[in-house]
Amino acid sequence: MMSYGQEVFTTTGVDDLVKLEYEIYPSLNAIELEKKSVVIDFTTLFEKPTIGFGLSYTSHSMGFEDYNMQNMFTSFEELHHVSVYVKYRKSLANNWNLDLTIAPYLASTFNEGITSEDFVLSYSAHFIKNWDNDGLKSSLKLGGGYGSLFGKPNFYPLISYSKDVNKKFCYEIGFPITAAYYKINEQSQIDLTAQPESIYANNSSGFNIVNESLIYDSKLQFSALKLSLGYTFLFDDNWSSSFSLGYLAASELTIEDSNSNNIYDFDSNESVSLNIGISFNINNK
Repeated sequence: MMSYGQEVFTTTGVDDLVKLEYEIYPSLNAIELEKKSVVIDFTTLFEKPTIGFGLSYTSHSMGFEDYNMQNMFTSFEELHHVSVYVKYRKSLANNWNLDLTIAPYLASTFNEGITSEDFVLSYSAHFIKNWDNDGLKSSLKLGGGYGSLFGKPNFYPLISYSKDVNKKFCYEIGFPITAAYYKINEQSQIDLTAQPESIYANNSSGFNIVNESLIYDSKLQFSALKLSLGYTFLFDDNWSSSFSLGYLAASELTIEDSNSNNIYDFDSNESVSLNIGISFNINNK
């Protein structure tokens, strides 16, 4: 459930596309979670440096019907995430690149008017060293960022090494993403990934636990480690579809007040996930 603005901080090959995704988590301790998202990304044709920009919208729907205190949490049934971002890449000496990303976003229940508590400024900066050995590429990434990649906004490192073993198999080892990719043929690819999943949203309307006073600007936070097996199919040079089956581990779903005090813990547990998506390359190169 990373937003696309968060995803561009941690992955490569996500330029110039329109992407639609649907994902469902059927049970996080009797709570059902659905995600629907749309992304539009543009990267210009400038080579040195490269400037890219984009926007995304993600809707999270939380079903508390089977939860034993469902009436208390109606304020958090619909969560919205609106993001714009700008990416900048500068070529340096000796096959080094500098990548900068700024991604302000709005994360809110929209139950009341928008406040400053609904806004988060995410950003990242990292250096990339590239090698090319007879067409087999490898790279080293070193840097860091700030954002809600793990739930509550915070700083995090970006460290990874990726390598093409041959023309069919490549891998990436690092933090926060580790993955392996295998190209079955010209149209099909499978991947195995381990990466963080997160939600962070502000609720400016009054919220209260039973017999407690109203709390304004409460924050819903979700974080987990997601292990997933995915399949991607290329229809042609522009269209592709994806399907993945995932497993959530070490999940945490909580609500905090505006002073970062934990006021409720849902005791979320492990869950499976199902994700389907379709992408269109708007600048096939």
